[in-house]
Amino acid sequence: MIESETRPTSALKVAGIGCAVVVLAPVLLLLGLVVVYQIERATPEDYPDVKPDTMARRISGYSLDAYAALGLNRTLNPGGYEAKTNNENSFGSDRCYPDGLEGMADEPEEGAYRLYHHWMVGRVGKSEGLAALRKVRDHLEATGWRITEYGKDDQIPEWSVRAKRNGGYGISVTWEQDFQRLRGGSGAPCATDPDWAEAEEEGLYQGLPDVGPAPPLVPAAS
Repeated sequence: MIESETRPTSALKVAGIGCAVVVLAPVLLLLGLVVVYQIERATPEDYPDVKPDTMARRISGYSLDAYAALGLNRTLNPGGYEAKTNNENSFGSDRCYPDGLEGMADEPEEGAYRLYHHWMVGRVGKSEGLAALRKVRDHLEATGWRITEYGKDDQIPEWSVRAKRNGGYGISVTWEQDFQRLRGGSGAPCATDPDWAEAEEEGLYQGLPDVGPAPPLVPAAS
């Protein structure tokens, strides 16, 4: 075989291999993603097992402690938002969704929940509100919280204190100039209700926990 015939044949072989690689690469990538997705779907999220009532007591305790540090001389009773007074003191919850490729399915993790406590107190002027923020910031720092934000918002007339602590817990307090009120609350990381499977078998599992009313928020003892 002469050299002029060998070179085109070799070039065609190389081109054929290159085309095969180009065609197979997306297929192999897709198969890899499918395998990873199936593994993630079969592996439950590593959320701690915490009963909702226990979590509710924990985060409301954080809110109670922060509220007492504000220096307000009023009690905030449990209840939903009241437009007349701008007051609120209630629990709320969200579903938890897995991370990674599994999250693309947009399906919540069974038995998992994220609990938060939210409160608002109206008729708080600027001097009282900003003084309250300084007090709660100092108190949070002194009790092991890490301050992540303190000061005025760049876009709107609000001043805030935000803090975090080990375990994924967070707390915040904001004074809103437009509404002349303080709002705040505490939040927990995702957790799994250890009793959810049994409740589901009995037809009692609702997807999100009902922990009842929040406790009253009271000022610090004088």
